[in-house]
Amino acid sequence: MKLAKCRHQDLQIDIPLFSDIAEEHNRIVGANTFYKTVQGLYNLALFHQRIGIRIVVHKQTYKRLPQFADFIYHNFPFVAQVAFMQMETTGLAKENFEELWIDPYDYNRELREAVLLLADRGMKPYIYNAQLCVLPDEIRCYAQQSISDWKDIYIPECEGCVLKGQCAGFFESNRQAHSAHIKKIEHISSDISC
Repeated sequence: MKLAKCRHQDLQIDIPLFSDIAEEHNRIVGANTFYKTVQGLYNLALFHQRIGIRIVVHKQTYKRLPQFADFIYHNFPFVAQVAFMQMETTGLAKENFEELWIDPYDYNRELREAVLLLADRGMKPYIYNAQLCVLPDEIRCYAQQSISDWKDIYIPECEGCVLKGQCAGFFESNRQAHSAHIKKIEHISSDISC
């Protein structure tokens, strides 16, 4: 209610969820927060606040992305967007690298299914922090230039890529932790707009 009273026209509250299963979300977070988070989403919606859901994709979350997208569609139809985010390897993610890191190429099937499920149902899916050369053609158009300038880099494999200006690039902290499938694209085979 206090937030709604601010009446800020350009405010969007982005809330992280880690699973559609309460026990999984709580295990990943390390606290019993699933139902509090769900209630918070409903409270924000009750006061007509603009809401986004953020899903950090890693080894412990990628397998259920399609089911998670379906859960969001059925339970949170009021959200303005759903962002699937490639993991930044800093802080706890760096400390738990082996338990969390997965090559983004290896979850393309699940990511594609989840993104298209939401898009086909009229929701706004986005893909953050992803490299266009790794994504399937059908979902490249959902990728956003999302990494802050001060921590965004490109690696030597990106030199000469025609998509470099549109691609998110890499977190500086992910210089050593990136897909083995990075390659320069020399020509665009199809339009990458949605």
